[in-house]
Amino acid sequence: MADSKFDIKDKKNIYLIVVILICVGAIYFFYDSVWAEFQNKKLALVNEQKSAQAELDQINAQRPRIPMLETDLANAEIEFERLKEMFPEDEKVTSRLQDLYAVVRASGVYIQVFKPAGSQPKEHFVENNYTFNVNAGYHMLGNLFAEIANFSYPTTIDNLKLTRYGAINQEVKKANDHGWEPITMGVSFDLTTFTSRKH
Repeated sequence: MADSKFDIKDKKNIYLIVVILICVGAIYFFYDSVWAEFQNKKLALVNEQKSAQAELDQINAQRPRIPMLETDLANAEIEFERLKEMFPEDEKVTSRLQDLYAVVRASGVYIQVFKPAGSQPKEHFVENNYTFNVNAGYHMLGNLFAEIANFSYPTTIDNLKLTRYGAINQEVKKANDHGWEPITMGVSFDLTTFTSRKH
């Protein structure tokens, strides 16, 4: 019966041990340098895919809002144009004069003085000042201020002063004779409009 003991001095056994060690080393080297790196890359790609999917899900969740956002954008552009018209970069004196002439005619007041009174730059806008002196009846003046309040751009009225009209007795007599509203007061005030400031 053959001896089944493992002889470490046998060349075949030494060769076998060397081959096994080389194989184990090769497997370890493959695992450490190739497989582990592959697993790390795979994990990174999986995480990247999850992140991209989460971002895609957020985008898809917002997709139904696109028509509403487009409508909001269109409305914002219209509003921006309206604000640009309300607060132009340059004071449109001619346009303001036309507006004022129209409201003066509509209200029936009589302009004695109208003149630009300069501009005052503020941090984000410019105040454009005008000085007015008019003769008017009570209802005429109310109509004038109502018309100014309806301008398509913001205005303010300051330093309002009322005085008794010098020829009020003749006006009352004419009003009684002809049935029109008498001129009863002289009115002075400052009108301010606004423009955006160039930076």
